[in-house]
Amino acid sequence: MGRLNRACSSGATPPASSDGPASRLALSRRSLLKHSLSVGAIPLMPGLALAQEGNEADALLERFMRLSRQLTTRAGLDDGQGERLFQALSRHWETLDADLERLDAAFQADTVTLTSAQRRVANRVLSAWYSGVIGELPTAEVVTYQQSLMFDAVSDVLVVRSYCPNRPGFWAEEPPAAASPLTSPLTSTTTEQGA
Repeated sequence: MGRLNRACSSGATPPASSDGPASRLALSRRSLLKHSLSVGAIPLMPGLALAQEGNEADALLERFMRLSRQLTTRAGLDDGQGERLFQALSRHWETLDADLERLDAAFQADTVTLTSAQRRVANRVLSAWYSGVIGELPTAEVVTYQQSLMFDAVSDVLVVRSYCPNRPGFWAEEPPAAASPLTSPLTSTTTEQGA
């Protein structure tokens, strides 16, 4: 009884017995909390499905990038550019995932032998990286121009043209006439000696 008086005087509530009304009230609070958490998790279910789809899309993109590195023999391909190319290819190529899966299986074998269908898949992937253009006219998409791999082959010699250096059609005009040659000091001394 002394412990009970000390607990009441300190402001704390005495522990409830297991068969009292406070016990039933505590259980109902727990069950209420448990049910509200489970009901609150229902809106998250589509998010979980989207997260699973996101993981699957990441795996498909990773396969595309791995195959791209193998086909181009370049380890440092830009991931952002690869993602844009993959998204554009997905819009224009209905069987992209299945075709890449078969090509990947061929590359995983001990000796790589590609069928003609797998070669076509490889050529389409290479064409996307080297040209930066996906699809055929009139629905073709230009994904990248300046960063396309076709310019890497001549990057030590040519600058990537991104604009016309003169007015349109300037190359069709006849070039200006050459100026008359000036008399050089060499020719003037030669004529003086000969005279």
